[in-house]
Formats: sequence, C-alpha cells, structure tokens
Amino acid sequence: MSFRAFTRSRIGQVFAGALLSLLLPVLAQAAMPQGVEKDLGALLDISQKRGSAINPQDYNDLLEYVMQMKGDARDVVPARRYDSNGSVLRVSMKTGLSRLMNYCYNPSIPTYLLFPSVLRLGGWYAGSDILKDSKPWTHLGKLDAPVGLWGQEYEVNAPDSFGGGYYRYDLNRLLILAKHNGKNVLISVSKQKDKSSVGKKAVILDEGEWSYFYSGINGLNKGLIGWADTYMYDSASVQVFVEDGPNQTTFTLFKWLRAGWSGLNVVQKDHINDGSTRYANAFKKIVESDRLPSPDELAARVRELSSMSDVDLDRKIAAYAVAIENMAKSSPDMKKSEFQKVVADGKYAKILNREERVGAILVEYLKSRLGKRPLVDFPATPVAATRNKAS
Repeated sequence: MSFRAFTRSRIGQVFAGALLSLLLPVLAQAAMPQGVEKDLGALLDISQKRGSAINPQDYNDLLEYVMQMKGDARDVVPARRYDSNGSVLRVSMKTGLSRLMNYCYNPSIPTYLLFPSVLRLGGWYAGSDILKDSKPWTHLGKLDAPVGLWGQEYEVNAPDSFGGGYYRYDLNRLLILAKHNGKNVLISVSKQKDKSSVGKKAVILDEGEWSYFYSGINGLNKGLIGWADTYMYDSASVQVFVEDGPNQTTFTLFKWLRAGWSGLNVVQKDHINDGSTRYANAFKKIVESDRLPSPDELAARVRELSSMSDVDLDRKIAAYAVAIENMAKSSPDMKKSEFQKVVADGKYAKILNREERVGAILVEYLKSRLGKRPLVDFPATPVAATRNKAS
C-alpha cells in the first residue's frame, strides 16, 4: 500500500472512530440534570456579553449540583457544546479561596506559573477588568450581591499527551464571585474567541518536572498527522471553586475542546480527561506546597526576573538550552532529525523570543522553590522564607 493510500486509510479509521464514539450510547456514565446544563449554557453566554447582569438563577442549579456531587466526576458526561465533546473533573485542595485567588487571579503573577503542566504562556489584554480591579479576592468578605469581572486573555498551551502540539489562542473570561448556602464561591468561565494559531510540534521531556520542548515547527508530533496543519477550533470551560472551610476549597471543572485538521475534530472525552487531570494534579501540588512563596514574594520575583537585562537573560537561557539538549539525548521522541537540528550545540536558545525565555526561566525559578530539579541555577533562598502554610 502506498503512503498516500495508507494515510487516507488511517484518516478514515480516525474519522470512523470519532463518529462511532458520538453515535454509541455511553453506558455506565451519567448525564447531568437539565437545570445544570441550562446554567452552564447561561454562564457561557454571559461570558460573551460584557457588563451583563449577574443573576443567581443563572448558576444556582449548577452550584447545588457541584456541592452535592459524589464519586468520580470523570464518569459524568456533559452535553456536547460548540460541536465539542466535554468532560468533568472534581478535586479538593487544602487552601482557602482568598489565598487561591491571590495566586491564580493576581495580575502580577502569570497564570502559567500555577498551571505549568498545561500552559506555556498566558496574559491579560489591556482593558480587562482584572487589571483595574487588581485584587478581586477582596470582594469575598462583602458579597451581598454577586460580582462579575470580564476580560480577555491569551494562552499558549503546553504539549498534550496524545498529539504533542501547542497552540496560541485568545479567550473571553468571566469571573463571578458570590455566596451560596453561606459559602464563598468563585465561578470562572472561559470561551475561545477564534480559531487558534496553527499547531506546532512539541515534546514532553519530563512531565513530572514540567520540562517540555517547543520546536517552532508546524504540525503534530504524534502519529501520521505530523504533516497536517492542525488547530484548536474551539474550547470552553466553567470552573467552580467552593470554599468548604478556611483551609479547604473544592474545585469542579467542566471542559469542552474541539481540535484537529481540515475541520475534523479528533478530540475525545478521554483526551480532555487526561489534560484536565494533569492540570488539576499539578495545580493541587503547587497551591498545597508549604514551599510555595507567598503571593507578594512570588510577584516580586516575577517582576525581577521579567526585567532582567538581555545579557543576564541570555546567560540563563543558554544554560537552559544546554539542559534541554542533554534531556533530548534520552528522549525517544527527540530522535527526529528536525528536532536535533533545533537543539544541537545549544541552538534551542535562538528560536525563543524574550517572552518565551522569561516564561521558561520563571517556571524554572518556581521549580527551584518547590523542591524540583530546575534546569537553571538560582541563588539560594533562606529556608524560613520558603514556608507558606495554607491560610
């Protein structure tokens, strides 16, 4: 069989498998109540209408549902939205909601530092409410009525485990702070604006250490679609954080994703579950770590490292590039000649722009503080300064 015929056959198999998964009933998995589905739709709709009224009836059923949820949320099957499959994930974290927001929704701390297993870069666009209301967690003590904050942000994802690609895309974001049954609640809603940039090839070098290689080469790294122009066509999420106590928050994520090539969506529920689990596991470890710097200290180090001179940044990123080259020697996925050309003799540093360089160094700094193995050396920090108990 010719390569072209084999490729057509393989694409047909992928398409048939995707179609079959949509047609077959999902046994032993639970659909969500209609009221919950309605609330999810209402929240996603409101996220696109900046300044809309925030009404509790738009999320009450959803909050009742997540507060009463039992078992593994990954068994739940949300309705398809935006021609996308969806998944649900639920996890508890030993931290209060105010502290959690002080990290995750602090404009002085890049979001990818809290989610390094799924994000490479990210940031808020000018005009976003969170840049004006820069301490949204302060609303938690005075929630007589829900508070809504709208904004736009960009993200570049870390490589996924099934395609090995990364994309840049824009999101509309809505944050709602409210009280429900006496508990503080944060609802974070995102909806992708347009099709992403074309996918580029990446490699997971060490998932546990958040070490990834970004090639700058179009295509995917896995399977027979390395030659194809792939895109994230659409994505959406609703995240619900419920503060169960001073040092306990339950996080429930509803996520939809459509990605592939030539208009074909190849993302299945299991793929989203895998990405959501990676996201939640790393996030939980970070916010629960007693080594995590305080928000003020972390923000200060972000400012310091982000403003490094080009000479100092070049020095650190050169060491980082050599470390990536050394890791590549033991990675089967890095054996490809196109990747070897990028990393050989420290040349990896040359394909990284300043934002990418700073992002890489910031993640390595965080790793150094959390007791992981950073690829770049940082000055030692006094042990007393590293302790940051959950509050």
